[in-house]
Amino acid sequence: MKTLKALWVNLKVYFKMTFRNIFLLVVHYLLPILCYLMFSAVFVGINEENKKTIIMSMTAFTIAMNSYLGLPINVVRYSAGDIKRAYIAGGIRLRRVFLSAAVSNIIHCFIISAVILLTAKPLFGAVLPESMPRYFAALFIGILLSTVTGVAIGMFSKSNAMATVISQALFQPSIFLSGVLIAVEYLPKFMQKITDIIPLKHTYVLLKGYDETSLIVSLAFTAVLFVMLIIRYRFIIRRS
Repeated sequence: MKTLKALWVNLKVYFKMTFRNIFLLVVHYLLPILCYLMFSAVFVGINEENKKTIIMSMTAFTIAMNSYLGLPINVVRYSAGDIKRAYIAGGIRLRRVFLSAAVSNIIHCFIISAVILLTAKPLFGAVLPESMPRYFAALFIGILLSTVTGVAIGMFSKSNAMATVISQALFQPSIFLSGVLIAVEYLPKFMQKITDIIPLKHTYVLLKGYDETSLIVSLAFTAVLFVMLIIRYRFIIRRS
């Protein structure tokens, strides 16, 4: 019970921080919504067929933006520096802090995804997913994978600058090689072969419909990253 209460308190703090911190507010909400509106208008204007995939592509894009760009900066402040030592000295378990950051990001991603799902059809004539239960299951898997990735970036970085560089190094190739902005079949053949190692590609594929390979790869990526986070967390605690 105490753990749940502590988690709830941390979540309230994170949400207050998000709406009071201009950077977090822009990265989690304003910029994703702006990109969604701009890219959707362009893609649908170029080709009417894009109405069939605009919800999935923009959802995957905004999930990546939230998790790869916004989340690591939020995590690194607690995995390195004076705040970490202050939390430990105060008897606050860091795992609750990291868990709160992850849950907070999952909620942010679901909110943005819901905005896209509810507005894409009236604004751009987008085609809704055929099966909502399957779509939301794929959405949860994709958000979980991206969130674990974002937490890993933050926990393995030694400073905000390093986290920013790693975030950009992952985000930029992901959006161009995943099929979200450019269809994979339009890429050079040598690039098509390396797209399978891009987690965001499998999130996008699952959002479009069930795919066993992408499901297995997504779950495998999540499991491996989770194990890495446990090892990294123990290392952080020992160093403190």
